[in-house]
Amino acid sequence: MFKSIQWKIIAIFLLLTLSVMIVVGTFLLQNISAYYHDDFATTLSAQAFTPDMCSELERAAKSADPVGEITQIMDIYTVRMMIDSYRNYYILNPDATLVLASSDTNYGALTLTPNLICAMDGKTGLEIDRSASYMDYAFPIKDGDDVKYIAYVIDSKDELYDIIRNIFINIIWALVFGLLISAFLGLILSRTIIMPISNLQIRAEQLAEGEFGHRIEVKSRDEIGRLTLAFNDMASQIDKNLSEIAAEKNKVEAILSQMTDGIVAFDQTGKMIHSNNAAKEYALCTENVEFKKFMELLGLDLSLEQLTYLDRNRVVERQVTIGGKVIRTLFAPYSDEDDKIGGTVVIMQDITKQTKLEMARREFVANVSHELRTPITTIKSYAETILDMSEQDSPETGFIKVIETEADRMTRIVTDLLTLSKLDNTEKVMDKKVFDLAALVQSVVDKLKINAKNLGIDISFDKQGNTSGYYGDADRMEQVVTNIVSNAVKYTPSGGKVAVVCGAGYTDAFIRVADNGIGIPQKDLPRIFERFYRVDKARSRESGGTGLGLAIAKELVELHGGRIKLDSWEGKGTTVTITLPMINV
Repeated sequence: MFKSIQWKIIAIFLLLTLSVMIVVGTFLLQNISAYYHDDFATTLSAQAFTPDMCSELERAAKSADPVGEITQIMDIYTVRMMIDSYRNYYILNPDATLVLASSDTNYGALTLTPNLICAMDGKTGLEIDRSASYMDYAFPIKDGDDVKYIAYVIDSKDELYDIIRNIFINIIWALVFGLLISAFLGLILSRTIIMPISNLQIRAEQLAEGEFGHRIEVKSRDEIGRLTLAFNDMASQIDKNLSEIAAEKNKVEAILSQMTDGIVAFDQTGKMIHSNNAAKEYALCTENVEFKKFMELLGLDLSLEQLTYLDRNRVVERQVTIGGKVIRTLFAPYSDEDDKIGGTVVIMQDITKQTKLEMARREFVANVSHELRTPITTIKSYAETILDMSEQDSPETGFIKVIETEADRMTRIVTDLLTLSKLDNTEKVMDKKVFDLAALVQSVVDKLKINAKNLGIDISFDKQGNTSGYYGDADRMEQVVTNIVSNAVKYTPSGGKVAVVCGAGYTDAFIRVADNGIGIPQKDLPRIFERFYRVDKARSRESGGTGLGLAIAKELVELHGGRIKLDSWEGKGTTVTITLPMINV
């Protein structure tokens, strides 16, 4: 209860009143005390012990009855000295040890004060010590330079203490009444502030329960009134936004439920939070299951941590067979509103027809390639025989050479197609062993140097790091490097340069081939590794290109667990970077 705003406001009022009364009371008491002390000193020095009175006292000290006459003079000035029951005067001998006369009939022994000591030395003692329990004034009555008597006035401060006590009591009563009034006013003010806030609280609880129709009445134009108005606007906007979200949600759910692709979503704990009908059909389950059980139904060995953390920035793709259907599954992590991993989404696509078509295509390519080898070999053999039998300057010789050249080109195409066929059919095309990758790359560069020199191209090789422990298929890697470097030489004009670098880091080896040739347009880069894709059809035919070299290189690099990347700028050159794991057992 005491943590509410109402009690805090009342407490502030009470503390404010208490602080004001303490400051005012302290200031008042201090000023009364200062006034009383200052009035004592002013009264005695300026009104009582005037030059006339001082002259009369000195004259009386020389009379026949000095004590009597001094006493008469002091009695005459009692009003000016404000002598009463709290303040008395004394006539003392020069060393202040004997009281000769006094207005106090019940006086006792006097204390030797600093002012008395000052009067004994012939000076007027008028210093006021506010911390002392008395106020005194000592005037030396001299005859020449000798002190004959001392006129001494002392005030016990009892009157001051009585005044301060009465004022303090009045301040206490005023404080009590002030606290009561402050509590009452604080209660009224707090209720004025809290009532609208309580209404807002009740309305907020209604909003949390989904009630958006009620509006709070705005009764004032102050800050609370504007807050209430803003709250009403907020409720209307939330109602509108929730309606739009609900409509979008229904739309998305309708789309997802009608999709032929299966969609399943899991949260970070592995709990299924959404699935459509297609997903239940693909996964052969009709109820919500945990992620681990879902993976078992798919026959996959993947953990949620691996998908959401190790593969956070990329989509993981797997292919499974369920009930005779080939299902392509894509695993993609998603983020929540705080950009933290919220879970993973699984997309399942039925690619059975596409797989069958692809297999048929591959079988057709493989069969055609095998069937073409024999007639192409026969054509080339007959062309070579006819060339040997023909005269060099005869018109028929040029046609025969064209036939031979095209036969060679067809042979290269068939060879590439057979290589791709082996890769597609997952045949045992890899013969891995440990070798020096840099030495292999250098040997390829040395083989191509003569051809590059004839074309007016400068080709260089640089080794960085130790690559002697690379594990892979030397023949296949030589095929990849030869393909990449020969392409760089082929598409670099005379006077150009081709730089080949091979090196190793902590876990990876790399091969980089950079040239300053004609480059590749940016629009063609996304498709550069597709089979049979050629940037410039006329240029590729002219240089003997088949559009299969980069596709084969990519397949072989990925079989080694590596990655190939191509960066190119039209008219400036091309850089191909191959990254390979140093240990790929």
